[in-house]
Amino acid sequence: MNEKSSMDLYNVSMELKNMLDGITHDFYRHREEYLSEVEKLSASTASSMKKTVLKMPLISGASAKEMAGKYEVMRDLEYIRLGLESIMRATHDKVNQSVLFSNWAVQELDVLFSGGKKLLEDLTGYLSQRSEKNKAGLEAMADKLIGDCFRFTRRHEDRFINGICTPESSAIYQSMLDAFRDIFRHVKSCVVKVYRH
Repeated sequence: MNEKSSMDLYNVSMELKNMLDGITHDFYRHREEYLSEVEKLSASTASSMKKTVLKMPLISGASAKEMAGKYEVMRDLEYIRLGLESIMRATHDKVNQSVLFSNWAVQELDVLFSGGKKLLEDLTGYLSQRSEKNKAGLEAMADKLIGDCFRFTRRHEDRFINGICTPESSAIYQSMLDAFRDIFRHVKSCVVKVYRH
């Protein structure tokens, strides 16, 4: 992948990391301080991604195969952005409806928020290095976090059946678990594809 392509992907991944930072802050503070900024950042990221995708055929010296690969990776980054938007909306609902989570749910989300932050930081570094050096580590981390999402979903279902969760908190929490799982899947997909072409 050429330097221009790597820089475009790096810039998008930095914006995604910044989105997660803002969402994390508001989730733990239980107030909307950065969510409106995250929403604006998401819109500007989507716009810059579209411009990048539209310019792809114009990059001189890039093969059609390389541009197709960049498009596939950019599509994964778009799905990550959409997953972050889902977490942002769930955080918004949690704050506005004054929904509280159980200690178990908060501990599980601690794992996902911190793991997601580390994964996006490492993805950003991976894209800036332009080498496959950390590929196996990133894939393993994504796999672990995907497994955590499935494990937390099963625990959550048990808590809901046992009446520990309210329907409102359950719906918000499950939407966050689903969004995190999708984000981790697309990070893994991005890692697999980025230097393949």
